[in-house]
Amino acid sequence: MYMLTNTKNIFLVFALCGVFCVPQYPLLALETYTVGTLMTTANFRFNNENWFTEAHPKVASFTILDDGSAYGLTETGIPFIQENVPNPLEIRVQRFSIQDHYHYIIEGKDVYTFEELSAELARLYNEKTQSTQA
Repeated sequence: MYMLTNTKNIFLVFALCGVFCVPQYPLLALETYTVGTLMTTANFRFNNENWFTEAHPKVASFTILDDGSAYGLTETGIPFIQENVPNPLEIRVQRFSIQDHYHYIIEGKDVYTFEELSAELARLYNEKTQSTQA
């Protein structure tokens, strides 16, 4: 298990652990990732609609478990979790959740809808079965 708090070497640790897809993963960037307005109300909650338009807070701390899943807190005190999704295809799938928002990460690629998840799993499964038959 790895515990990191306000780290400057986050990218190195991720590279060594192979756990998160940091370059396209805005929540885990070292600086605040701003794509829209800042959260301005105490009642604000991330959801699948505002995830693409609101600023994402910096990570304050997180823990990576032995199975590759992780959990932590943002600097604003919002808990998040990234957990493994078991599947019979033996394809690495994780579900990232923060408040009311969630999305999946499949082999390092973020997918935001069930349709994308299904299509990406089918594509990876086809690639996997074709490579084993060759």
